[in-house]
Amino acid sequence: MSRLWTRIQAHAEACRPDTLFYAGTVGLSGAVLTDVDAPPRLLLLAWLVPTLAWIASIYGGDYFDRDLDRLTKPHRPIPSGRVRAETARAVMVGGIGAGGLIAVLVNPLTAGLAGVACAFGIAYASVLKGRGLWGNVVRGLPTALTLLWGSMVVQPLPEPRLLPLAVVFWLHDSGSNLLGALGDRDGDRRGGCRTYPVRQGDQATVRGLVNFLVSWVALGALWPLVLGGGISLPVYYAGLAVVALANWMSVALVARAPRPIPRAVCLRAHEIVVAARIVLGTFLLAAAGRPDVALLVGGTSLVVTLVARALMRRRYEPVRA
Repeated sequence: MSRLWTRIQAHAEACRPDTLFYAGTVGLSGAVLTDVDAPPRLLLLAWLVPTLAWIASIYGGDYFDRDLDRLTKPHRPIPSGRVRAETARAVMVGGIGAGGLIAVLVNPLTAGLAGVACAFGIAYASVLKGRGLWGNVVRGLPTALTLLWGSMVVQPLPEPRLLPLAVVFWLHDSGSNLLGALGDRDGDRRGGCRTYPVRQGDQATVRGLVNFLVSWVALGALWPLVLGGGISLPVYYAGLAVVALANWMSVALVARAPRPIPRAVCLRAHEIVVAARIVLGTFLLAAAGRPDVALLVGGTSLVVTLVARALMRRRYEPVRA
C-alpha cells in the first residue's frame, strides 16, 4: 500500500494539477465562440481532448528532460525513480493516441491541427527548448491551435474571426513559457540547455516579457471592435482587464527584482500567471453568452488550480531546486 501511495503521489506531481485545466478551457472557448448553443456533449469533447493533449505534453516534457532534470531537479518523479521513464513515455503516447482518436471521430479535418500541435510540442521538448526565443514561441503555438480546434468541434473548419484571438493565446503562452524559463535559468545553464534567459540574460528576458504582454493585450483589446460580433463588450473588456492586470503584476515582480532575478521571485510571478490564464480561458465563455458554463468550468478549474498550487508547489518546485 505504501508503494502504491508513493506512485499515486508521483503521478499527481507529474500531472501538474495546478496547470492541468487551462488547455481544456481554451478548447471550450473556441467551441462556444463559434456556436453559443453547441450541445453539451460537444462542449465536453472540446474540453476533454485538449486536456488529454496537455497531460501527454507534460509527461512528454518530463521524458525528454529526464537527463537535464537529473542534474538540476533530482526531486522530480522521473529522476527520483518514482516514475519510470518508460511509463512517462507510454502516458505521452497514450494521451496523444486517445486525444487524436477522439478528435478524428468528432471531425476528421482536425487531424491536421492535432498533428501540427503534436509535432511542435515534441519538437519543443526534444530540441527547441534550448534554442533561445524560438523555443518559447513554438511552445505557445499549440494553445493557439487549441482555440481553433475547439471551433472545429462544432463546425467543419475553424471560424476565421477567431484567428486573431488565437494569436492572443499564442503570444500569451509564449510569454508564460519565457517566464518559466527565467525561473529555470540557473539549472538550465548548469545542464547546458541554452534557453533565452541563459543566452541573453535577465534584462533582455524582462524586455521580452514586456513585449509579449503589450502585444497580446493590444491585439486582444482590438479584436472585439473589429471581429467580435455577438460578444458582450462590457464582460469581454472586464475579463481582459483582470487578466492583463494580473500579468502586469507578474512582469512587474521580476522587473523590480534584484539582478540576477531570484528563483523565488520567478515562481511567485508564475503563480500569478497560472491563476490568471484560467480566467483568460473562461471569460470568453461569459462574453459569448454562456456565463453558466464560464462559472461552472472556470470557477471549478480556478479553485482546483489554487488548491493544487498551495499543496504541491513546495513539493514540485522547491526554491532551492
